[in-house]
Amino acid sequence: MKTSLILTISLLSALTAVGCTSLGQQDPTPPSTSFNRVSQVSYEEEVQRGQSPDAAPTADRAWWDPTGVGQRALEVTGQNSKDKTLAKQLFAQGEALYEEGLATEGAAREKKMLEAAGYFRRAALYQPGTSIEEDSLMYAGECYFFIDYYADATTQYDNLIKKHPNTKHLDVIDVRRFKLARYWLDRFNKDRPWAIQPNFTDQQMPTFDSFGNAIKLFDLIRLDDPTGDLADDATLAAANAHFREANFETADRFYTDLRQNFPTSEHQFNAHYLGVVTKMKVYQGPAYDGKPLDEAEKLLTRMKRQFPEKTQENIEVIEKLDYDIRAAKAQRLWYMAAFYDQRSDFAGARHYYKKIIDQFPSSNMATTAKDRLVEIEGRPDTPTPPGEFLYSWLDRRKDLPQASATPIESIATQPDQDTTRR
Repeated sequence: MKTSLILTISLLSALTAVGCTSLGQQDPTPPSTSFNRVSQVSYEEEVQRGQSPDAAPTADRAWWDPTGVGQRALEVTGQNSKDKTLAKQLFAQGEALYEEGLATEGAAREKKMLEAAGYFRRAALYQPGTSIEEDSLMYAGECYFFIDYYADATTQYDNLIKKHPNTKHLDVIDVRRFKLARYWLDRFNKDRPWAIQPNFTDQQMPTFDSFGNAIKLFDLIRLDDPTGDLADDATLAAANAHFREANFETADRFYTDLRQNFPTSEHQFNAHYLGVVTKMKVYQGPAYDGKPLDEAEKLLTRMKRQFPEKTQENIEVIEKLDYDIRAAKAQRLWYMAAFYDQRSDFAGARHYYKKIIDQFPSSNMATTAKDRLVEIEGRPDTPTPPGEFLYSWLDRRKDLPQASATPIESIATQPDQDTTRR
């Protein structure tokens, strides 16, 4: 058991740098997008593309509010009304700043992108439920992403999918989420912060619980885009992350989900093998429930039948795992036989000793079981209760008066006056 687990853990340890590597296979990296940023979308009816934001009409600065403070207050409180013209103007201003930010580096890029994100977020407020809002929220998330404000970027992506579940940007968001989740896991494995240690200085990391937020991103990929290219990769990555943290029951649920809900995934063999190992880790020993052990045996049998070539390629570790399962099952039978033997319940002891001989005839346990069966031959099946000589003396019921049987004809079958009153 220890050998196979050491091999598995050593294989999973490579995840810290490159993702899940097990049995000579590496998790596929997220598919590269055909663009490095959001495809440009310009709403040019009122503001022509390429026009300077300063030259555009200042529709958000009304005669009653030349500074725009009142309008911003309405936006913050959610009391602003829909305004397509203003939304397009704000989008164009953000788009221009976004282009300028991409062309710069360092502090200048950060300043431009933060300003652009503000314009995009404002544009979304004036056209809810439209493509302008959809693109604005995506642009805002990309602004934060390209200046490494990762927690803010995920907030914008989440807001976009909440308002537009079938957004055209879903594939790009999946890639962003996958990369961010891996990055947060890498940082977590490297820094190992306290569970409640807050982060107020690093814009790349969430405020709390980088591990939990990374798992959340994997979950969102699976839930928001269950048929996407990265759904099975996210499931495997989440399972492996929990395995490394010794959260074996949670890891087992993810491996099970991968096997059942992604039958065509290229990770099926890994999900089977790691699922067997995880179930063996969930199993706590012969004194506890044996269900995980039975499930591990069935899963290993299914893996051998379903992936004969992969099994042959990795025959050494699989045979060792098979041996560990059989040893654990034999140990469980021996534990039960010894339990009944110690209680002098020789019927139960014989039953389990015979099972050991039948199921594991070549094991050393079978030899010992045969010797013990010879030793207990002829002994009573059930133990003699302590103080049995007292039972006959204490059982005085035969001396007590017995109630006579009630004749059936004596039972009243007609209601009387009391019955009527009740």
